[in-house]
Amino acid sequence: MTSGSDLDVVRRAGRIAAIQASLALAAVLLVVGAVIFLVDVRVQNQQIAHQLTSVASTADDATDPPPGMQLVVRDLEGNVQGSIRDLPTADLLARPPGFSEARLGDEQYRVLVADKPQGRVVAMLALESYEEGRHRLLLSLGAAELAGILASIAVVVLLTRRSIRPLADALALQRRFVADASHELRAPLTVLHTRIQLLARRFDDGDARQTKDQIDALAADTRALGEVIEDLLASASMATNGVTHDRVDLAEVADAVRDSMAGHAEGAGVGLDVDRRGVAAGDFVVLGSIAALRRALTSLVDNALAHEHSGGKIVIRVDRRGDDVITEVSDDGVGVDPDAVATLFTRFAHGQNHTATAGRQRYGIGLALVREIAVAHRGHIGVSQTPGGGATFTLTLPAAPAP
Repeated sequence: MTSGSDLDVVRRAGRIAAIQASLALAAVLLVVGAVIFLVDVRVQNQQIAHQLTSVASTADDATDPPPGMQLVVRDLEGNVQGSIRDLPTADLLARPPGFSEARLGDEQYRVLVADKPQGRVVAMLALESYEEGRHRLLLSLGAAELAGILASIAVVVLLTRRSIRPLADALALQRRFVADASHELRAPLTVLHTRIQLLARRFDDGDARQTKDQIDALAADTRALGEVIEDLLASASMATNGVTHDRVDLAEVADAVRDSMAGHAEGAGVGLDVDRRGVAAGDFVVLGSIAALRRALTSLVDNALAHEHSGGKIVIRVDRRGDDVITEVSDDGVGVDPDAVATLFTRFAHGQNHTATAGRQRYGIGLALVREIAVAHRGHIGVSQTPGGGATFTLTLPAAPAP
């Protein structure tokens, strides 16, 4: 049986995969952002170089430079002009031809020194606006990176959870199937145990005929045990592929359940009968899985036996009411605890007022299975107090249309 730790391992592996995928996506986003920034810087440098080259090639004097630029011009006779006062004209004109950087006060400039036939020109472009643009780009990229990383983490976590959900569901289905099998196999094994005890007594009495009858009954019970296993497999198939739509006579199912559970009921000192209330052929026919419906009635009878006293009586009552086939399993035992009704059909929930099987641990699975089968057959299951004491479980299923 798969333990709960297996599911924890799957979930932990999913979280690790989500973290790794998120880090990978974050690294990709960072690389993309860095590439965008470097491309923008390169484009800006090209724009600056083009602007400086254009101005330097057309400048004849230092008056009226373009916005954000300064000019220094020296003609062939050595006359020097500056676009503003206090420019370090001598230092700028002494630079070799080409691009360089210069700082004047708080301003950073890109400098181009160019020699022309008319003399030497120094063109200077303030970089403040370009630097501000780069800062804005960095802030925008940072915000976009953060939003992208957070969004990628959310998406990866969601997709990872969805991807491991089928595996988690499979593990849960496996645990549930094992629990269901344990519950369903317990009842026929109890019947087998009872018959073996009776057989041992017949040997002691030396009654060969009754011993033969008990051996035949044992063989029938082993066949019933195999049928229960088939029922479980059919139920698993029903959970994945849906129920079949065979025509099933619930009265015949009730008779089969009575016959299979009679020995167990007799061993507990409890009577088990079937009461049919229909009159026409086909009154009790529904569409569904005979294996699943027999399993549901067996679980209801087994539950009733667990709450019966020796000398009590259980009745499987099959009736037709309008468009529904009603199957009631009534007992006159200890009844239903009102506080437990709300959770009675919840898996692993169970009452405490067991009688005939008080020495056996119960896991609260059978009634949950009955509800699942009822819902799968477009019906429902309910419970009420039996007048005079005990409980009545009512399985309501839609009747099959006339063939």
